[in-house]
Amino acid sequence: MLDFKIHFLNTIWSDAILLESNNSFGFIDTGSTFYYPMIQKNLNELNICKIEFIILTHFHSDHYGNIKNIINDYNVNTLYIKHYHGLDGSTSSGYSSNEEYIKNEFQKYYEIIDACNKNNTNIIYLDDLNNNINTITLNNIPIEIYDCNNRLLDLYSNINSPLYKKKVLNENYNSCGIFIKVNNHSIFLGGDVSCSNSEMEEIKNLSIKMINEIYERHDIDQIDVYKSCHHGGGGTNTKELCELLKARYAIITNTARWLDNYNTFDNLKQGNKNVIILPTDYQKYIFDFSKENIIYNTIKDTSLFILLNKN
Repeated sequence: MLDFKIHFLNTIWSDAILLESNNSFGFIDTGSTFYYPMIQKNLNELNICKIEFIILTHFHSDHYGNIKNIINDYNVNTLYIKHYHGLDGSTSSGYSSNEEYIKNEFQKYYEIIDACNKNNTNIIYLDDLNNNINTITLNNIPIEIYDCNNRLLDLYSNINSPLYKKKVLNENYNSCGIFIKVNNHSIFLGGDVSCSNSEMEEIKNLSIKMINEIYERHDIDQIDVYKSCHHGGGGTNTKELCELLKARYAIITNTARWLDNYNTFDNLKQGNKNVIILPTDYQKYIFDFSKENIIYNTIKDTSLFILLNKN
């Protein structure tokens, strides 16, 4: 059996996910900037000096927030990222975008690139690889990255697209999803993959399409551990998606009290009445996939998000 763990750190409206295998480590997203003391604490407790890779699912600050910090303070081998083109129609908070927002995002993007160059961190641009699915490894465990193309750029620059030269979508429509199959356990880390019901085929039901693609590729019909798309927000975990997932465990990087406003819990239970739902507001979770049965530990922690009176 292969040694593999996932640490879902205690973040709200933010993803910071640490992968571990035989003392090798990788990150999927790095949380909002104010979470960095908590992230450092976790890394130092594990005596981490080297990080094999960081995968950024998409360019929103609650996902890229600590890339520069981690690269400056730790030995990071490779960053996987898409090019950022400033095509946001709305912000990471859902408000209409403007020149100031896009200017700030470009500044953050170039700060990340500069940090890589100064610290000899390799940069691999996922949208330059000409494959919609790309696979990297952590200690010989395949990590599949789905939706590597740059959807925003493709729609903006395609003269036949209804969104030609229009800045309408936000970077959630550019989000990658991550699939890992290890020791017969299936894991889907949903980034902020959209579940839009738009009539526009290029952006319709992206998460459902991704899961169907994974199922066909791997000849499976269930996800054991599901990191909820877009923090469990409204319209994300639709009944159709949850019935497709049939998730045994659902980790939601948000607070349960906020999710009461949505059908997230009910829909997940519709997909699997025995699903175990784990919000990351006052705790982190460490999942161990190294045995025949999945084991997880809940570790209580302080919610920096709530202490800072974030809404």
